[in-house]
Amino acid sequence: MHTPKVIPAIALIAILSSACSSGGSRADINRNAASPRSEDQRHRLYAAALAASDSPLDSQEFKSVCRAIGIFDVNDRPNDQYSDFVGEHVRWTMDANGKQFRLEIDTKDKARNYLSRYFKQ
Repeated sequence: MHTPKVIPAIALIAILSSACSSGGSRADINRNAASPRSEDQRHRLYAAALAASDSPLDSQEFKSVCRAIGIFDVNDRPNDQYSDFVGEHVRWTMDANGKQFRLEIDTKDKARNYLSRYFKQ
């Protein structure tokens, strides 16, 4: 089970991305949000994208998920919504839904399966 790795991975991504410029305009953000998703769906996709790779920052699928949920710009850089979303995501991982979902995607294969079912690039 990779649950203990998820929170440090989130923290690492947040720290690394804090050095990045937000750069994305509101139009970029709106364009990246391909379809309306609930907050829970956004967190599930983000968690699965993190869990699907040992190196999510290098994963094209992770970047695609981040663009689709509106937290990366068209240049695959964190936008002005990224930091707030990561803070919300940390809280989400601690609630009952987040904990249950982490159990459902506790291997890379399960996380990839989730993405293949619920994320269309």
